[in-house]
Amino acid sequence: MQSKAIIVVGSGISGLTAAYRLQQQGHRVTVLEEQGRFGGRMGEGRIRDIQFAYGARLLYPFSKPTIGLVRELGLQPSLVPIRKLGADCGQGGENWRIELMPGVQSLLTPGLSLAERARFIAFGARLLALRTRTNPDDLTSAVEYDDETLASFIARVLGPRVLERMVEPTFRGTRSWNPEEISAAFFMSTTPHLIGQDTVYGFRKGMGEMPQALAALLDVRLNCPVTAIETGEGKPRVTYLAQGRQVTEEPDLVVAAVEGSLVRGLVHGLEAEDRAFFEGVRYNSLGIVHYALGSDIAPAMRFFTRDTKGPLSTYQQVPARPGRPAQIYAQLTPEAEREALASANPLGFDGPVAEQVKDLLPAFETNRADSYNQRIARKLPIFYPGYARKLRAFLDRQASQPRRVYYCGDYLAQALVTGAVSSGMAVAQAIARDWA
Repeated sequence: MQSKAIIVVGSGISGLTAAYRLQQQGHRVTVLEEQGRFGGRMGEGRIRDIQFAYGARLLYPFSKPTIGLVRELGLQPSLVPIRKLGADCGQGGENWRIELMPGVQSLLTPGLSLAERARFIAFGARLLALRTRTNPDDLTSAVEYDDETLASFIARVLGPRVLERMVEPTFRGTRSWNPEEISAAFFMSTTPHLIGQDTVYGFRKGMGEMPQALAALLDVRLNCPVTAIETGEGKPRVTYLAQGRQVTEEPDLVVAAVEGSLVRGLVHGLEAEDRAFFEGVRYNSLGIVHYALGSDIAPAMRFFTRDTKGPLSTYQQVPARPGRPAQIYAQLTPEAEREALASANPLGFDGPVAEQVKDLLPAFETNRADSYNQRIARKLPIFYPGYARKLRAFLDRQASQPRRVYYCGDYLAQALVTGAVSSGMAVAQAIARDWA
């Protein structure tokens, strides 16, 4: 293949993966990043003594492309296994454990009827059969489940108590998704590959290790916000700012590796069908309060059922580590987040959160040393009913002929780190196919 000049816009894990694979193909690749750091939602930050993630917190083991890339980068020794990850939950004086990897122990959840337990067992067999037909990195591999909300699907197939006591707290607590707002396609493309698993992973130095390893091998230019990608006849034009001055380049190809909701304002000359697709890409936002504590604390994590009073969907106690004090991670419910966004002070949600944390940790007031209110403006793409079908049509159009501008990101694959990585690999394969 003839070497081409390619600009990748965005240095999240998807863009870095695409750039890395394209560079391996022999192309001259430049990555332009708006911010002063790379990694996007797979990076990590620090405010005083409080360490926090910009989005991603875990790596699931079911993605062969992602685990293969981890090995290729020599990062396997840095993987930290987290076994039997779950959270406590409770309602009306009852308490139970929600396992993030569903299994036999889930049958012990209190309040389920005998019929629901029987359905749960039969459903497990159905999920196992789906393993060969679904890809956990591809939402559209379960497109037949795209027309029904997850809430409706779970209530119909497994029962309302399974929805109330297992599925809803998990999706609100881990993804800030309400089950009635998303389709069943995400659940049915990923869950079959979680059965029998008991381990997820982090990185020894934090989730930023992986983007850091990729960026070290690439030409990544920070603080270079791209203001326009112009398409049309011939080569695309990329306009960006560098050291306060405007620069315009005409590479052979462009890969737009930004969140899908930003594409329509960035790429000029979109075809009508593509513009309609990007106008339908949505993300949720997420509010979190991080507390630093003056003394150590035992590890704990708790989800909350929907009728629990208070603004939290997730509460986590994180013990102290070398160079970092013990912390509390307190995540807002989708409703509390919307309320905060609509208020005069969108970051002023510490007060209500602190009141609920006091109930969970009686020594909180005397132990609290510092706090930081974080907002992730675009946390995850929202896979609402009908989205997977729109996505499949968009991907088919993109594959129909060679293009000058390509796209990658979790919104085009799966709302997970592994989906973003796989999307970056897919766009590099598409360029190799189209321009061989």
